[in-house]
Amino acid sequence: MVFVTVGNARQGFSRLLGAVDALCGSGAFGEEPVLVQRGHTGGESLAHCQSVDFLPSDEFERHLDEASLVVCHGGTTQLSAIRLGKIPIVMPRLKRFGEHINDHQMQLVQALAAEGLVVPAYEPGDLAAAVTEARQRRGQLVPPCAMVELVTEALVQLGGHR
Repeated sequence: MVFVTVGNARQGFSRLLGAVDALCGSGAFGEEPVLVQRGHTGGESLAHCQSVDFLPSDEFERHLDEASLVVCHGGTTQLSAIRLGKIPIVMPRLKRFGEHINDHQMQLVQALAAEGLVVPAYEPGDLAAAVTEARQRRGQLVPPCAMVELVTEALVQLGGHR
């Protein structure tokens, strides 16, 4: 199963959801089911993927753990996926599109990509190639990374949740 999540930021993230839905429609995920947690981007109809606004936290964690491929925003979800030994595809939410209040996700994605811990998809057009790369890297060992632990802890302290 492919698990796609936009997190719980109040701003929508239709840029990622539209790209994922288009890839689902083109068959890029093959026969694998795709579950999209669309958060506050609810109300947008996804024609080719199963979607829900939010999941209970235990169900969310189960999907994250069981997914063969994780596609997510540039927040704490990517860190959770890395801690589970996965190399997620990550599209950062950007201020210029009204997806977040600043561009901290871009900075975090760039740092994690430089360490080989995520496959970045900065724009919707990057997503297909990122899926191919992430599939090729599936099963690759993710080295322990002190930066991930430190950033995760800092974000938990700032936001009060994982």
